[in-house]
Amino acid sequence: MINNSAKVNSSGIAFDVLETMSRILNKAAAIEKEPVDIGHGILLYASEVHLIDMAGRYPEEGISQIAARLGITKGAVSQTAKKLEDKGYIERVKSSMDKKSVFLRLTEHGRDAFHWHSAYHEIVNKGIAEQVSKLSHRDVENVFSILMQMESMLDNCSAVRKKLANSSCWRGSEHPDEDRSQSII
Repeated sequence: MINNSAKVNSSGIAFDVLETMSRILNKAAAIEKEPVDIGHGILLYASEVHLIDMAGRYPEEGISQIAARLGITKGAVSQTAKKLEDKGYIERVKSSMDKKSVFLRLTEHGRDAFHWHSAYHEIVNKGIAEQVSKLSHRDVENVFSILMQMESMLDNCSAVRKKLANSSCWRGSEHPDEDRSQSII
């Protein structure tokens, strides 16, 4: 947990925040792997439910826009869409104006899953919504700033791993507290 003593330096607090974020991401990853049956006798994975959610909230957007919203590739959206089409939750529809664009339309089962997902988040997000409503506008901006920085950090992880693997700066440093971030990035 975060140590609130007056003498704690900012890197210690940052470490606590990042450790908490890591724990949260691990829990989220575990949830992502756990399929759910919303009552149709068909198991849906979180990635499928999230695509159903996007298709329900943004029916006017094509696969490219939905991929950008989810932070995944168009190929991943297409693969998940195919699985959901096979399960009877969505239909892929080509644009009448542009034969290249593909839109996702929810079937009756898809609309059921969309409403289930909305109800689920209404329940599980209630505590967060209550806490956020207590924050000042400036505090909300600060939280968003930190979240955006965390997203940027995650976006850069793959490149940093590759660079670090090809570098020796991490091996047996005589100065374990030195900042090596600039030599890698």
